[in-house]
Amino acid sequence: MKHAQDGMVVIRSTTHRAKPAPGAPQHGAAQLVTAVGLAFVALLVLSALPVFGAAAAPAAPASGAAARLKDVDLSWAQDAIVFLVDEGIIAGYPDGTFKPENPVTRAEFAKMVARAFAIRPTGEPKFRDIEANWAKAYITALAETGIVSGYPDGTFKPDRHITRAEMVTMLVRVVKLADKLDSLEQPEPSFTDVGPEHWAFRAVETAHTLGILPVHFGVVFEPDAATTRAETAWMVKSLIDVRITEGRLARVDAREGTLTVTTQGNTEQTLTVGLDTQVYRNSVATGLDKLLRGDDVYVVADATGEPKFIKAKGLVTKDDVTTKVSILSKGTLAPSDVEALARGDWNSVKDGLQPRLIERLVERGLTEEEATSLLNQNWNELGDLTKKRLADALSAELGISSDLVTAVLNQDWKLAKTYGEIEVAQYLLARMLNL
Repeated sequence: MKHAQDGMVVIRSTTHRAKPAPGAPQHGAAQLVTAVGLAFVALLVLSALPVFGAAAAPAAPASGAAARLKDVDLSWAQDAIVFLVDEGIIAGYPDGTFKPENPVTRAEFAKMVARAFAIRPTGEPKFRDIEANWAKAYITALAETGIVSGYPDGTFKPDRHITRAEMVTMLVRVVKLADKLDSLEQPEPSFTDVGPEHWAFRAVETAHTLGILPVHFGVVFEPDAATTRAETAWMVKSLIDVRITEGRLARVDAREGTLTVTTQGNTEQTLTVGLDTQVYRNSVATGLDKLLRGDDVYVVADATGEPKFIKAKGLVTKDDVTTKVSILSKGTLAPSDVEALARGDWNSVKDGLQPRLIERLVERGLTEEEATSLLNQNWNELGDLTKKRLADALSAELGISSDLVTAVLNQDWKLAKTYGEIEVAQYLLARMLNL
């Protein structure tokens, strides 16, 4: 597809809208009668137009370049298309159409995003298949900022139709919400076909939370479906409407649910946090009360101004560490358990921790009796086959050999030392050989 005919020409510039022509002077009764007659005819024509819904109002006429598009008047994404066209972010085809249901290529979308969010290239292209592509500069710009990463084989595939999952992932990266944010709570899937195991799950859920997904997606996202031009326009316009606040945390009132941010230019802005606002500090999920004055704060709010994500960064605290360890244990250890263990207070957590450990071991294939015997250190009461199953389960959980696990549980420290030395030697050798 040639550059001049890609249908997605995007030039970000200040729009100068033409002023309406001044009204014509009145020239007497004849002109007045003519004007009334024309108005009556116009009223008859308008009354014959179809009405969508009892209270539907006629759409406002498109202005500027958008007025020349012949096929967007009845599109569900008309407002978004008209806005982007008038702003010079997107354009129609040479024949005066927009073709809202046509699919979008990865190159077209890269150009659109780069222009819409003023992302300019500064380096050389990193993908081997874009050297001669008309969108090379835009693709390079997005790659430099981490918005696109290409395919494992080092290509970008610019002419391939972009999927919904790919597009949503790129849009979430634009507002810096695609980095790893750890949380003990897994969000419930909003779509029946994109679960936690899907590579774009977090991006899709983030986009859904921000309200940038078209309503007609319903509960089926279809991650591999090609994204249409109408859907693209709607999502890009919705992301433009997202509000971002950056600065230093001046004050936080956890009881009132507010935080005050000092933005550039020493301007203070107070934001009210909702019950569903996700708060992270040093990339770990936390509460508003854990944010500290002086933290660097990045707040992403939806189009209505309600904060949906708060990312804070500052000095690492004990709460950061205990929550992180709890997340790494996949919830087996609560943050309070981690804190107690750090103090060496095993007895205070043993009773509460044992049921969770038993549950984890049962998930690994042990019976409840075997897991209980192991935690109660009744290793010698178990038969050889059971010991092997236990050792294999612990080996899989800990990432060490089952022989080493067996030696430790048998309290055969000499043998354990031997197996441990072998594992260390194998590890070092693998590192040296880059295995």
